[in-house]
Amino acid sequence: MTMTKNRRRRRYIRVTAPKICGTRLLFKLDYSRKLKAYFSSDRFYVEYDEDIDSVDESILYIPVVSALIPFAWATGADIYVRKLDKTFLESLTKVKMVMKKWYPMLPFSTKVNVKEAILSRSSGTKYGLLFSGGIDSTTSYIRHRDKRPNLIMICGADVPLSKKEFWKRIKMEYKSFADEEGVDINFIKTNMRQFLNEKLLDAEFGRYGSDLSWWGSFYHGIALLGLCAPLTIAKHIGNLLIASTYTHKFKYPWGSHPLIDENISWADVKVIHDGYNLSRQEKIRYILKRFINGYGRYPPLRVCYSQSQYFNCNRCIKCYLSIIGLTLEGIDPNKCGFNIGSEFFVALKKDFIKGKLKLSDDYFFLFRDIQEHIPEKLDHDLYYSKEFFEWFKNYDLRRNYKKHRIKSLALLSLYRIYYRLPKSFQNVIFTLNALFYFTLRRVS
Repeated sequence: MTMTKNRRRRRYIRVTAPKICGTRLLFKLDYSRKLKAYFSSDRFYVEYDEDIDSVDESILYIPVVSALIPFAWATGADIYVRKLDKTFLESLTKVKMVMKKWYPMLPFSTKVNVKEAILSRSSGTKYGLLFSGGIDSTTSYIRHRDKRPNLIMICGADVPLSKKEFWKRIKMEYKSFADEEGVDINFIKTNMRQFLNEKLLDAEFGRYGSDLSWWGSFYHGIALLGLCAPLTIAKHIGNLLIASTYTHKFKYPWGSHPLIDENISWADVKVIHDGYNLSRQEKIRYILKRFINGYGRYPPLRVCYSQSQYFNCNRCIKCYLSIIGLTLEGIDPNKCGFNIGSEFFVALKKDFIKGKLKLSDDYFFLFRDIQEHIPEKLDHDLYYSKEFFEWFKNYDLRRNYKKHRIKSLALLSLYRIYYRLPKSFQNVIFTLNALFYFTLRRVS
């Protein structure tokens, strides 16, 4: 009787067999009642631009299991699938042990129940690269340019599915870039960030992460890599590169890390966490700058999440990081996809002083990296930046960091309370909040 009750109480996620509709891979999910609030949809899909009909079912399950496994570990839910690649299944155990040490407060009691574990083999020798167009992935491309890596871009990760026109512009820009470079590029479309209730996951688990988010601290590495599994088999890719964000000096858990990424594998495919020995500023100085000086070409950089402009908004923290880093090395940001003027650095200094820049652990680390690379004397004054760098070199970033972290943790606590309320109360609060902001805007 006790065993039967325990089984009933176990949280579970059952995944139906994959359906291939053209180039779309579709899964239906069945989950226990206690998990319902965490899901926004019972459908998970990945849409490729390559034929995946010949890919074994054990590989086709990898994208959905990769998208579910961090969530399952965090909530103690079991996963049920019909088939799975044996190498991938074993790699999950290795990753689980790493993340369990990072997040000891979470259960990690998940069992991945597989009816048939298949030992797959592939003949892939090519290189692939998860590619966003940002500084990290662009420098990884340049580092491995001689291997002619197959670029892989994903819609539904940093670019929302709703931004269709923006995604079209990205595809056109980077298809042109790939053609000029003589390499293949593939575009994947997925609801990986829509089928789970990411706001609730931020509220529940964000406080344990360095950037206070589910996506950054828990999810993005394994989920993005898993999406590529069927494509690597279809295109004979044996080495999959994912660009590093930080170096060993970053002492906080992060969702993409050598201990995570390089423990993930399937069939004979090897994942390489690339550039871990280089900081962001070193990548700009030693890789990107040499490429520009050597070839006279400025690669298009897309670092921004706002999608308010053609490529970059030029006023968010991600844009600020890139613009400052490029300018420090004497690289004109306006030739790389940005749009700034002569007053940019004067205004940026004021934003730092007024505390407008919100720094979490990760951004604090990246801005400190820039500070450490500012020389005693600059040999240029690009966009009148010299005075800014002289001031910024010794600026105390903790003023921006502490204020932001306290506010963010308080906000996450409020979100946790909000999501525990009945749906009817949530709707009332949402309506009142919307009405408040509408009234405030009319008054102002």
